[in-house]
Amino acid sequence: LVVGVAVAVGATLLGTAIGLAAAWAGGWLDAVLMRIADGMLALPALPLLVVLAAVDTGRFGLPRGEAAADIARIVVILTLFGWVGVARLARASALTQLAQDYVAAARVAGAGEVRVLLRHVLPNILGPITVAAALAVAGAILAESTLSFLGLGIQPPAPSWGNMLANAQELVFSAPWAAFWPGLMILLAVAGCTLVADGLRRLVP
Repeated sequence: LVVGVAVAVGATLLGTAIGLAAAWAGGWLDAVLMRIADGMLALPALPLLVVLAAVDTGRFGLPRGEAAADIARIVVILTLFGWVGVARLARASALTQLAQDYVAAARVAGAGEVRVLLRHVLPNILGPITVAAALAVAGAILAESTLSFLGLGIQPPAPSWGNMLANAQELVFSAPWAAFWPGLMILLAVAGCTLVADGLRRLVP
């Protein structure tokens, strides 16, 4: 759950910044950023996540096997793949807002571009971005659990629902509850985040 929230925050901040930059700049920068986003969407996410998670960070002088280091590594990897959807959403929403009359009025009144983006555009696109962030938590929980189940995520003795499921494989028949509870928690966490996102979507105008 910690990983899911951290990834959602990181991906939302990064994606929102990239989306705003693309919408504001337009031209070649917008085209380059969106082609990068399209390329990342076209890649098979899970195999790439597995490959990146399997990289031996010890060769680069980075610790591995420690809980904090494992969490940081997984958060960075998932954030690098999680910003794309938020960026596309932020760009589309920002383009809509930049075409509104109140933005033109703010510019005529002497507001700088940074002020226009941060004080006028950003507050009006936070609704859909918040919904995307709630869904990102669910996706990150599933991705982290998958990597940990495969032995490429958070390593024991640090607790993770994924490695709990992996360790419970040999106990499925003798102690089925060892696999039941982590699986149930993953289900409840993902379902809860999805329901929160659905509720936010209904509240957002």
